[in-house]
Amino acid sequence: MAEVTEEERMRIQAMIDQLVERAKKASEEYQKLDQETVDRIVKAMSMAGLEHHMELAKMAVEETRKRNLRR
Repeated sequence: MAEVTEEERMRIQAMIDQLVERAKKASEEYQKLDQETVDRIVKAMSMAGLEHHMELAKMAVEETRKRNLRR
């Protein structure tokens, strides 16, 4: 397995920090939504998952195989 350089670690950490900040902001905005809007969002997410279930399943299997190979 290839080693990660300090520069790569810093870049990865910065990316993670940005994602966490964006998630915090999204969560704050989500808390402002009324129940009807939340219900519409959840329904849309569910429908998108149903529409793409085979593609998502294949991606999950592929990712699982990659992770098992890394061990």
